[in-house]
Amino acid sequence: MGIVSWRILAPLIRLLGAARLYKQTQPKFWSNIIGNASQSTFPLLLGAQLVLPVAAVAEINVRPDALMHYSYCISHAKDRSSVFLLDRGTLYRCGDDIAVAYFNYLGRQRVPETRVVELEGVFIYRMIWGIGKCWNKIEDSEGNPVSIYGCDVYVEL
Repeated sequence: MGIVSWRILAPLIRLLGAARLYKQTQPKFWSNIIGNASQSTFPLLLGAQLVLPVAAVAEINVRPDALMHYSYCISHAKDRSSVFLLDRGTLYRCGDDIAVAYFNYLGRQRVPETRVVELEGVFIYRMIWGIGKCWNKIEDSEGNPVSIYGCDVYVEL
């Protein structure tokens, strides 16, 4: 099971444990209801975890400000024809002020950055959790200082 599934499952297991403790102090009528619920709920929860593991794992930031930057980047890529159809998804590449704002937003959220030396130059990457990355090109291939921003958002099919 993934991290998210344990976060959901642990409080429910604690609740079932509390129900068993609560069962000992209640009259016979309530103990039967609580006992039956705890016995039938656990297999149901376990079955749901086995059947729907993908639905429980959502690692995309859905805060309003994050969604705003995400949608601006997608719209900018569509307006500038920077949409690339790949084998298993679509890549949206935004730039200019939209990318600068997204890159700075990720910095304010304390997203770790990685400095990478590639053939095209030196880049600073900040990952967009689960869907892509924003980058700042700080040196070109000849070692000259530049400052070019961009973001790549990948949407799977």
